[in-house]
Amino acid sequence: MATRRTVFLVNLTLSFFFLLNAVAISAGLSIYPIDAHVLFTTAALGNLLWLLLPSIFRRKSSPFLRTARAILAPCWVLWTLLVFLYSAFILSVKLLWFLTAKWGGVSFPDFAHHPSNVFLGALAFICLVGAVQALFLTSVVKVPLKVKGLPTAFAGFKIAMVSDLHVGTFTRLSRLRGFSRVAQARSPDLFLVCGDITDDDPHFLPKFLQGLEALDPYLPVYGVLGNHDVYADPIRTLNILQDSRLRVLVNEGLEIKRNGSSIWLAGVGDQGARRIGKWGSVAPDFDKALEGKPEGVVTVLMAHQPMGFREAIQRKVEVTLSGHTHGGQFGLRPLKWSLAKVFMEHHMGLFKEGDSQLYVSVGTGFWVLPVRFGLNPEITLIELQPA
Repeated sequence: MATRRTVFLVNLTLSFFFLLNAVAISAGLSIYPIDAHVLFTTAALGNLLWLLLPSIFRRKSSPFLRTARAILAPCWVLWTLLVFLYSAFILSVKLLWFLTAKWGGVSFPDFAHHPSNVFLGALAFICLVGAVQALFLTSVVKVPLKVKGLPTAFAGFKIAMVSDLHVGTFTRLSRLRGFSRVAQARSPDLFLVCGDITDDDPHFLPKFLQGLEALDPYLPVYGVLGNHDVYADPIRTLNILQDSRLRVLVNEGLEIKRNGSSIWLAGVGDQGARRIGKWGSVAPDFDKALEGKPEGVVTVLMAHQPMGFREAIQRKVEVTLSGHTHGGQFGLRPLKWSLAKVFMEHHMGLFKEGDSQLYVSVGTGFWVLPVRFGLNPEITLIELQPA
């Protein structure tokens, strides 16, 4: 049963969004009056998608709902972003017009026409380029890590990592196999999957596992659950993956041995389980993940969400690997900036605090909208070296 607070927040969100709708549509009609029928039709279809959300995002999916979600959810996200961004842009232009041009007799439609064209053109360019990047390109990001206390036997030890694959209806098996081949070509000693394996539905796990078939059959493969794996049904996910090529570490760890030395590989559950009572068994437990670790052994910890870095620091974990952020699927890697930086401290790349290090991947797949502007799908290649 929905609480009054939940109902209030939902109504507030819908009211705010439809207010932005009014701003965007009225501005569009004044700037592009000849295209009124196109605007009305687009707005009607875009807003009707809100009515379909409960069905689109149902956890128990049928083949029809999976296909509907794969087609309609990106349309809903794109429409929502368009309305939000365009209304914010138009309000800014209107303020500028009021301060500079209104008193000179220039009408708002004339003043805003060219800026609106440029803005909409820029959005179209970002979507087109971002779609090409998301669907066809791949980057191998090499991350050399100097780790205090690392045994010399592990000098040059290579870890290939993918994250946030979000395997779904339209995920191409050839694409998944391509990721595995690119990683395997770097001759890694370990292959890790850092959460969000499927797009809210364990139904797609067999496709994911087929994608791993391009890896060397003797290459160890480990992973952790992400928040979308928790939303989907983590117990079902773990049951399907039991005895598969991927061993999922849920608040547990093990020794990786090499030439008489070892490191401790651990994985924690996802933070999302803390918000969903019935999945408490897969909530993160850092102490449990470190149980049995030999004294003085270096730890490599997988924690899907980078917010776990604080708990890792408290336990003096040397290396933490995360994903989750996607870099906001919009960023400029040369400038070390991503849209996710607006919302979180550890948004992408390498972070150090004392002897603890965190690497945050921008992800290998995408969530709902197939756009990754400026941030190619990432295959991370971590090479350990003694500090």
